[in-house]
Amino acid sequence: MKRRTGWLVAIGAIALLLSVLATLPAGVLANPLRKAGIEAQGFAGSVWSGRATGLALHGAPIGDLAWTLAPARLLGGHAAGHLQVVRVDGGLEADYEVALTGRQIVLKGARFALPVELLNALPLGLPAGWRGQASGDFAEVRLEQGWPAVLRGTLDLDGLVAPPPRNAPVGSFHAVFPHPAPQASLSVPVEPTNVTAQVIDKEGPYAVEAQFTLSRGRAFALEGVLAPRGEVPESMRRSLELLGPADASGRRQFSIGGSL
Repeated sequence: MKRRTGWLVAIGAIALLLSVLATLPAGVLANPLRKAGIEAQGFAGSVWSGRATGLALHGAPIGDLAWTLAPARLLGGHAAGHLQVVRVDGGLEADYEVALTGRQIVLKGARFALPVELLNALPLGLPAGWRGQASGDFAEVRLEQGWPAVLRGTLDLDGLVAPPPRNAPVGSFHAVFPHPAPQASLSVPVEPTNVTAQVIDKEGPYAVEAQFTLSRGRAFALEGVLAPRGEVPESMRRSLELLGPADASGRRQFSIGGSL
């Protein structure tokens, strides 16, 4: 009888614990998010299916976040589910998997459409002052200790406008990650961890075919050929001449490098 009573008590305690866990409010995530530099104006729902409104990362407004969290995946050491960020000017949606050690983050089926100005405001190390629209469709993004060890998908930059004082439209571009046939960069050391992309123009004052290379040390290079489409202003013509003589088709080699 005592053993039977003990089992009943244990089962009752487990049922109570599961009930408490199942109804954990989403607001319990406020402190962990704050430690990561993320603030929210409010929370709704539960930890397993919740919503955070007015989300901001280090002061940069992100939008409203909705998520699901699969309890069974926690037993394997991963937080996994689906997330969606909603903004008036765009958003992001993806399936996610995060190792509880924090060393690996995986996004699958990630799609986003966001203004370039927002990306400039986030602590990503991107050059400031650019304007335009960015949209992406990535089958897989795998971050290992913060580095994109796997990046498979496409990125479109539309209506790009250069920073002041130029404020000049530079066109729209399409990038494929990784580059289907990458070449050794002239500016960035060849490393197996390099991120590469094939970059072509969609429309604009220049026809562009290039390769983007980014090293783990944050050194980058954009290298390829370009040619003007039709007549260009005198200032642009002088800039083109600095690149050297054009080939028979009017294309010139160019290389832009730096550090993010």
